Amino acid sequence: MKIKQIKNIFPSTSPIARYNVAVWQKPGEDSLSFIGREVASPGQLGQPDTGMLIVFEVGVDGSVLHEKVIWKPIYDGINLEDPRALELPNENLIIGLTAVLRDKKGSPIPFPAIVKIDSFSSWEKELPPFLIIDTFGPGKNLTPINKNTYLFRPDSSDYYHKLIVFTLHSQIPEKLGEIQFPQDLPWANWRIGTTMPPIWLSEEEALFIIHGITIQKINGEDKYVYSIGRAKLISKNGKFDVIVAKDPILTPDNFLDENGKPLVQELHPESRRVVYSCGGVIKKDNPDILSLFVNVGDRTTFEVELSIADLKKDLFE
Repeated sequence: MKIKQIKNIFPSTSPIARYNVAVWQKPGEDSLSFIGREVASPGQLGQPDTGMLIVFEVGVDGSVLHEKVIWKPIYDGINLEDPRALELPNENLIIGLTAVLRDKKGSPIPFPAIVKIDSFSSWEKELPPFLIIDTFGPGKNLTPINKNTYLFRPDSSDYYHKLIVFTLHSQIPEKLGEIQFPQDLPWANWRIGTTMPPIWLSEEEALFIIHGITIQKINGEDKYVYSIGRAKLISKNGKFDVIVAKDPILTPDNFLDENGKPLVQELHPESRRVVYSCGGVIKKDNPDILSLFVNVGDRTTFEVELSIADLKKDLFE
């Protein structure tokens, strides 16, 4: 996969980590709007990386025009992570989140959550109330498909390569079905999940950017190695299916310098090599390019430009 451009959009925020950003482009504007995580330090082993959610706007020259903290963990029992934003008509947004709660023993348990935004200006002070979806048990990667339909991956080994699809009408979740992913992809043979919302190319077919994880032994230690791939999502008669491209489009090796050293230091170098994404956008002035905003190392965010034609190749007729 040929990469058009890679650009670090937070080059001066170290040691603060800013990553896993959702993105949208307001009607009539050239700037991009984001909501993402800001984490000051890594969590302890087995604990989430607790941080804030910030909203910020980036101009066409790459400068941050303004930013605001819209949610921070006031209590120890909850953390919000990994927003994925779907832009709807009339300046409405749906944002999927992972809400990490604590059980009676204090152990972190993730649940899918949803925030609905009536207009871009309605959350100038703080994040609106979020709805936790506990109907199907713990899970993460809540990803909106359309106004009423969502995907997420249950937090169970039975779902390492499956997603649940559900609808939400009048705050009542209803399961539509499951999406089965292949289990033999070398870059995703341990687990697979979503990134940004699917890009619908027709009523029945969407370009679906996904992430995969494999476990590799590096310098004698097992590490989780993340990659990003592509698929065709098919929706027909209320059923969903995927066709996944064999090779990934991005791996951690795409973010090495000329000497083979990582461009950024991992937040958890002892256990992970991370490339991940929660957001991407096709900008109004360049409909042939997907700007994918990639979390590198759970540390910072790179804008990676990819050809839509290349992403569709061998998946769409």
